[in-house]
Amino acid sequence: MEKKLIITKDGSPSFEVGALKETYHSRHGARTESEFVYIQQGLAHWHRQQQQCRVFELGFGTGCNALLAYEYAQKHQLTLEYTTIEKYPLTETDLEALKQHTYASTATGQDFFQLAHALPWNKKETVSPSVHFEKILGDYFEYSPKTRFDVVFYDAFGAHAQADLWAPTALEKAVELMDTNAVWVSYCAKGSVRRALQSFGLHVERLPGPPGKREMLRGTRVE
Repeated sequence: MEKKLIITKDGSPSFEVGALKETYHSRHGARTESEFVYIQQGLAHWHRQQQQCRVFELGFGTGCNALLAYEYAQKHQLTLEYTTIEKYPLTETDLEALKQHTYASTATGQDFFQLAHALPWNKKETVSPSVHFEKILGDYFEYSPKTRFDVVFYDAFGAHAQADLWAPTALEKAVELMDTNAVWVSYCAKGSVRRALQSFGLHVERLPGPPGKREMLRGTRVE
Protein backbone atom coordinates (compact mmCIF):
# COMPACT_ATOMS: atom_id res chain seq x y z
CA MET A 1 0.00 0.00 0.00
CA GLU A 2 1.39 3.38 -0.99
CA LYS A 3 1.90 5.71 1.96
CA LYS A 4 2.39 9.44 2.26
CA LEU A 5 4.39 10.87 5.16
CA ILE A 6 2.47 13.51 7.11
CA ILE A 7 3.46 15.67 10.07
CA THR A 8 0.77 15.74 12.75
CA LYS A 9 -0.18 18.72 14.93
CA ASP A 10 2.37 17.96 17.67
CA GLY A 11 5.19 17.82 15.10
CA SER A 12 5.54 14.04 15.11
CA PRO A 13 5.27 11.99 11.90
CA SER A 14 2.70 9.52 10.66
CA PHE A 15 1.63 7.99 7.37
CA GLU A 16 -1.53 8.42 5.36
CA VAL A 17 -2.74 5.42 3.33
CA GLY A 18 -4.89 6.82 0.54
CA ALA A 19 -6.31 3.47 -0.54
CA LEU A 20 -7.70 2.87 2.95
CA LYS A 21 -8.60 6.50 3.68
CA GLU A 22 -6.70 6.00 6.94
CA THR A 23 -3.74 7.38 8.85
CA TYR A 24 -1.42 5.46 11.18
CA HIS A 25 -2.09 7.99 13.98
CA SER A 26 -4.37 10.86 14.81
CA ARG A 27 -3.71 14.03 12.84
CA HIS A 28 -4.06 15.84 16.18
CA GLY A 29 -0.69 14.38 17.21
CA ALA A 30 0.88 10.97 16.66
CA ARG A 31 3.05 10.98 19.77
CA THR A 32 0.34 12.75 21.80
CA GLU A 33 -2.23 10.09 20.95
CA SER A 34 0.09 7.16 21.62
CA GLU A 35 1.36 8.67 24.87
CA PHE A 36 -2.15 9.31 26.15
CA VAL A 37 -3.84 6.05 25.09
CA TYR A 38 -1.18 3.38 25.37
CA ILE A 39 1.28 4.74 27.91
CA GLN A 40 -0.82 6.78 30.36
CA GLN A 41 -3.97 4.65 30.23
CA GLY A 42 -2.24 1.33 29.59
CA LEU A 43 1.37 0.87 30.70
CA ALA A 44 1.42 3.49 33.47
CA HIS A 45 -1.96 2.25 34.73
CA TRP A 46 -0.52 -1.26 35.03
CA HIS A 47 2.69 0.04 36.60
CA ARG A 48 0.73 1.31 39.61
CA GLN A 49 0.45 -2.29 40.77
CA GLN A 50 3.49 -4.07 39.29
CA GLN A 51 7.16 -3.29 38.66
CA GLN A 52 7.36 -5.51 35.59
CA CYS A 53 5.17 -5.79 32.52
CA ARG A 54 4.67 -8.03 29.50
CA VAL A 55 3.20 -5.96 26.66
CA PHE A 56 1.62 -7.28 23.47
CA GLU A 57 1.06 -4.78 20.69
CA LEU A 58 -1.16 -5.42 17.69
CA GLY A 59 0.42 -3.41 14.89
CA PHE A 60 4.08 -2.36 15.15
CA GLY A 61 3.51 0.26 12.45
CA THR A 62 5.98 3.11 12.73
CA GLY A 63 7.27 1.90 16.09
CA CYS A 64 5.88 4.87 18.02
CA ASN A 65 4.17 2.81 20.76
CA ALA A 66 7.23 0.62 21.25
CA LEU A 67 9.48 3.66 21.56
CA LEU A 68 7.24 5.36 24.12
CA ALA A 69 6.99 2.15 26.15
CA TYR A 70 10.80 1.86 26.10
CA GLU A 71 11.24 5.47 27.24
CA TYR A 72 8.71 4.96 30.03
CA ALA A 73 10.42 1.77 31.20
CA GLN A 74 13.83 3.46 31.24
CA LYS A 75 12.56 6.49 33.13
CA HIS A 76 10.62 4.51 35.75
CA GLN A 77 12.91 1.47 36.17
CA LEU A 78 10.19 -0.84 34.86
CA THR A 79 11.18 -4.31 33.69
CA LEU A 80 9.56 -4.62 30.26
CA GLU A 81 9.03 -7.50 27.85
CA TYR A 82 7.61 -6.02 24.68
CA THR A 83 6.17 -8.17 21.88
CA THR A 84 4.69 -6.62 18.76
CA ILE A 85 3.19 -8.23 15.65
CA GLU A 86 2.95 -6.73 12.18
CA LYS A 87 1.63 -8.27 8.97
CA TYR A 88 2.45 -5.35 6.67
CA PRO A 89 5.76 -3.78 7.79
CA LEU A 90 7.04 -0.47 6.52
CA THR A 91 9.13 -0.61 3.37
CA GLU A 92 12.67 0.71 3.09
CA THR A 93 11.21 3.75 1.31
CA ASP A 94 8.86 4.35 4.25
CA LEU A 95 11.70 4.04 6.74
CA GLU A 96 13.82 6.45 4.71
CA ALA A 97 10.97 8.99 4.88
CA LEU A 98 10.86 8.59 8.68
CA LYS A 99 14.61 9.10 9.07
CA GLN A 100 14.48 12.87 9.44
CA HIS A 101 11.75 12.73 12.08
CA THR A 102 11.39 11.23 15.52
CA TYR A 103 8.94 10.48 18.32
CA ALA A 104 11.78 10.25 20.83
CA SER A 105 12.20 12.63 23.76
CA THR A 106 15.70 11.34 24.64
CA ALA A 107 18.85 10.38 22.77
CA THR A 108 18.60 6.82 24.10
CA GLY A 109 15.02 6.72 22.89
CA GLN A 110 16.11 7.73 19.41
CA ASP A 111 18.79 5.04 19.49
CA PHE A 112 16.15 2.47 20.44
CA PHE A 113 13.81 3.69 17.69
CA GLN A 114 16.47 3.12 15.04
CA LEU A 115 17.47 -0.21 16.58
CA ALA A 116 13.88 -1.46 16.77
CA HIS A 117 13.45 -1.04 13.02
CA ALA A 118 16.86 -2.57 12.28
CA LEU A 119 16.51 -5.68 14.45
CA PRO A 120 15.54 -8.95 12.75
CA TRP A 121 11.97 -10.17 12.84
CA ASN A 122 10.89 -13.13 14.97
CA LYS A 123 13.81 -12.96 17.39
CA LYS A 124 13.70 -11.84 21.02
CA GLU A 125 16.40 -9.29 21.77
CA THR A 126 17.75 -7.70 24.97
CA VAL A 127 17.91 -3.98 24.19
CA SER A 128 18.79 -2.84 27.73
CA PRO A 129 19.31 -4.65 31.04
CA SER A 130 15.60 -4.30 31.84
CA VAL A 131 13.96 -4.27 28.39
CA HIS A 132 13.44 -7.25 26.08
CA PHE A 133 11.95 -6.65 22.65
CA GLU A 134 10.53 -8.94 19.97
CA LYS A 135 8.80 -7.99 16.74
CA ILE A 136 6.91 -10.70 14.91
CA LEU A 137 6.28 -10.68 11.18
CA GLY A 138 3.03 -12.53 10.80
CA ASP A 139 -0.73 -12.77 11.00
CA TYR A 140 -2.37 -11.95 14.33
CA PHE A 141 -4.97 -14.69 13.82
CA GLU A 142 -2.23 -17.32 13.50
CA TYR A 143 -0.19 -16.10 16.48
CA SER A 144 0.16 -18.61 19.35
CA PRO A 145 2.41 -17.27 22.13
CA LYS A 146 3.90 -19.40 24.89
CA THR A 147 3.04 -16.79 27.51
CA ARG A 148 0.20 -14.48 28.41
CA PHE A 149 0.48 -10.72 28.64
CA ASP A 150 -0.18 -8.01 31.21
CA VAL A 151 -1.07 -5.19 28.83
CA VAL A 152 -2.47 -5.37 25.29
CA PHE A 153 -2.01 -2.34 23.03
CA TYR A 154 -4.82 -2.88 20.50
CA ASP A 155 -3.79 -0.50 17.72
CA ALA A 156 -5.27 -1.78 14.48
CA PHE A 157 -6.49 0.58 11.78
CA GLY A 158 -10.11 1.69 12.15
CA ALA A 159 -12.96 -0.71 11.44
CA HIS A 160 -13.65 0.79 8.01
CA ALA A 161 -10.13 -0.28 6.97
CA GLN A 162 -9.63 -3.50 8.99
CA ALA A 163 -13.09 -4.70 9.96
CA ASP A 164 -11.86 -8.24 10.73
CA LEU A 165 -9.65 -6.93 13.57
CA TRP A 166 -12.65 -5.39 15.33
CA ALA A 167 -14.92 -8.40 14.93
CA PRO A 168 -15.76 -10.54 18.00
CA THR A 169 -13.38 -13.31 16.90
CA ALA A 170 -10.39 -10.95 16.92
CA LEU A 171 -11.37 -9.37 20.22
CA GLU A 172 -11.86 -12.78 21.83
CA LYS A 173 -8.35 -13.73 20.74
CA ALA A 174 -6.99 -10.60 22.43
CA VAL A 175 -8.73 -11.55 25.67
CA GLU A 176 -7.24 -15.04 25.44
CA LEU A 177 -3.77 -13.44 25.29
CA MET A 178 -4.37 -11.67 28.61
CA ASP A 179 -3.30 -12.91 32.02
CA THR A 180 -5.44 -12.38 35.14
CA ASN A 181 -5.82 -8.65 35.92
CA ALA A 182 -4.31 -7.78 32.53
CA VAL A 183 -5.33 -4.59 30.74
CA TRP A 184 -6.57 -4.12 27.15
CA VAL A 185 -6.38 -0.56 25.85
CA SER A 186 -7.27 1.13 22.56
CA TYR A 187 -8.14 4.48 21.02
CA CYS A 188 -11.40 2.84 19.88
CA ALA A 189 -14.67 3.71 21.62
CA LYS A 190 -17.20 1.78 19.50
CA GLY A 191 -20.14 0.37 21.40
CA SER A 192 -19.94 -2.94 19.53
CA VAL A 193 -16.32 -3.36 20.65
CA ARG A 194 -17.17 -2.51 24.26
CA ARG A 195 -20.04 -5.01 24.32
CA ALA A 196 -17.94 -7.75 22.74
CA LEU A 197 -15.16 -7.30 25.29
CA GLN A 198 -17.71 -7.39 28.10
CA SER A 199 -19.17 -10.61 26.71
CA PHE A 200 -15.70 -12.19 26.94
CA GLY A 201 -15.39 -11.31 30.61
CA LEU A 202 -13.60 -7.96 30.66
CA HIS A 203 -14.57 -5.08 32.90
CA VAL A 204 -14.65 -2.24 30.36
CA GLU A 205 -14.32 1.47 31.11
CA ARG A 206 -15.10 4.41 28.87
CA LEU A 207 -12.33 6.95 29.42
CA PRO A 208 -11.81 10.48 28.09
CA GLY A 209 -10.04 10.25 24.78
CA PRO A 210 -6.90 11.93 23.42
CA PRO A 211 -7.10 15.27 21.60
CA GLY A 212 -9.68 15.08 18.83
CA LYS A 213 -11.46 12.06 20.28
CA ARG A 214 -14.18 12.17 22.93
CA GLU A 215 -13.71 8.68 24.40
CA MET A 216 -11.49 5.59 24.38
CA LEU A 217 -11.78 2.12 25.95
CA ARG A 218 -9.86 0.20 28.59
CA GLY A 219 -10.73 -3.32 29.63
CA THR A 220 -9.46 -5.40 32.58
CA ARG A 221 -9.53 -9.19 32.84
CA VAL A 222 -10.74 -9.65 36.39
CA GLU A 223 -11.14 -13.44 36.64
